[in-house]
Amino acid sequence: MDTDLAEIPLAPEKYRRPENYTPVLYPRDLHQIAKEESAKMMRRAAKHVKKVQKVNAEGKYPANGYGIDQHKCPEWFIDAKLGMFIDWGIYSVASYYPYIKGERLYPDWYENRAYINYRKGHSLYGFHEYHVKNWGEDFKRDHFIDLFRGTDFDAPKLAQLFKECGAKYVIPYAKHHSGFCTWNSSYTFRDSWDQGAHRDFMREMADACKAEDLKFGVYNSQADEWEYPVLVNNELKIKMWGGRVVDYTPDMEWKASGKVAVNDFVYDYIVPQMTEFIDKYDPDILWYDADWSTYASENGSYDITAYLYNTAEGRKEVCTNDRLGRLDPSEEAILRRLGVNLIGSRTIRGDFYTDEWGDTAENIDPAKWHPWESCSGISMSYGNHWMEEFNPSMVMTDKEFIVHFMDIVSRGGNLLLLVNLDGQGALPKIQEERIHSIGKWLERWGEGIYASRILAPFSTPDVDYTKAKDDSAFYATVKNPSATVTLECKVPEGATVTILGENTPLTYTRSGDNTLVKVPSEYAVAALPYILKIVP
Repeated sequence: MDTDLAEIPLAPEKYRRPENYTPVLYPRDLHQIAKEESAKMMRRAAKHVKKVQKVNAEGKYPANGYGIDQHKCPEWFIDAKLGMFIDWGIYSVASYYPYIKGERLYPDWYENRAYINYRKGHSLYGFHEYHVKNWGEDFKRDHFIDLFRGTDFDAPKLAQLFKECGAKYVIPYAKHHSGFCTWNSSYTFRDSWDQGAHRDFMREMADACKAEDLKFGVYNSQADEWEYPVLVNNELKIKMWGGRVVDYTPDMEWKASGKVAVNDFVYDYIVPQMTEFIDKYDPDILWYDADWSTYASENGSYDITAYLYNTAEGRKEVCTNDRLGRLDPSEEAILRRLGVNLIGSRTIRGDFYTDEWGDTAENIDPAKWHPWESCSGISMSYGNHWMEEFNPSMVMTDKEFIVHFMDIVSRGGNLLLLVNLDGQGALPKIQEERIHSIGKWLERWGEGIYASRILAPFSTPDVDYTKAKDDSAFYATVKNPSATVTLECKVPEGATVTILGENTPLTYTRSGDNTLVKVPSEYAVAALPYILKIVP
């Protein structure tokens, strides 16, 4: 799709460069940081990793694929059905991605893609020109860090809203692919404590979740960063996304500012940083994003996961997703011969599998159920997009959201709902309105959703099916209301069918293997889906 450069949008004032603003970077360059901090950090990392390895050696779960496979997903996660996924980072200051109707948008990749001059005809043609128009040619990637202040970030308010919405767990982004941390990490100066806001947003969010009795998780870009400084024979080099090591170039000062060069990216940085997070914040969920290019056996995922399991064992139930990294070549080869469509380790290893707007849905078979979760939003954007405030068509309606949600639940999954905060941490009005609507609907119909289990035929065009986990009742979510609802699930002889929450039995007849239920007139024309309860 071509973009007319004359029509590149001018962003609203709060999403473009402040008037008279002079860009600021972290005061020490990468060479200075390496000289003053690298040796100290690597000694601290070695001590921390030794502790991690001791815990894992003595614990129930070994730090390898076999050990990880022995862990089971806790029932609280299976019962939860709805979580909140806070996609928020320095990219949110810009809150933009070229809009193409019907396609997923990735504002959380803004930093990486705004500096590429795409060829005419490319879907991202004009992205760099947008950046220059709204931020200036001299405004580089890491200049966003200074503007990431979080002045409107209110963790208690968000946690209360999520609780009222009916969510059971919250997973904020702690570190996306640029390596910027929204917490006080001892293993970088590229974080919200040492720069910009000078706040520990993860501490605030963890405490707020605890106060609202919400499970607290963390998203972590585990295996790779777009650029990271490494020391090769004491010379500063740059490890690129995917593992290639290249010579240092001056542009790295505005792509990797605040990072501390190390000898071993995994054991001097990745493993100690994330296990420090576990020690400090005691998360209930680790949500990895590491299945792109590195092997789980080499990127530290097994060490970190085993440490989470072993430190929680006998104390509380925790879980991780399936994006630990690529499987080892021998495992990949076997699965490929069996015809498995591999996306890293997804739907292969993990307490729960992940589906991203259908990327792996074909591998998630309700008939061979394993705990799973779909991460998706009320819009098609990963990260806040300012255009959504002015273009409601970019955001799901209440009915579209409920239909999407129930399709996931009926196939035995949870929905991890993307919540995209703006650059200063505020929840945009249109998202807040949808969350309130979701909460109101769940308050009325939640019995047929929370702690439910799968029931064939799962999801059909008109009705989604679930059952109580003790088999005491079946539930049918009617997505397309009509005077007569056709149920394709097996309704036992003599069962009572009601509108969930009401006492009046409904009249029904049988037609072959189906059951036809006559519903009251107000439900025959209901604007939103509703749920029938069937008690054997």
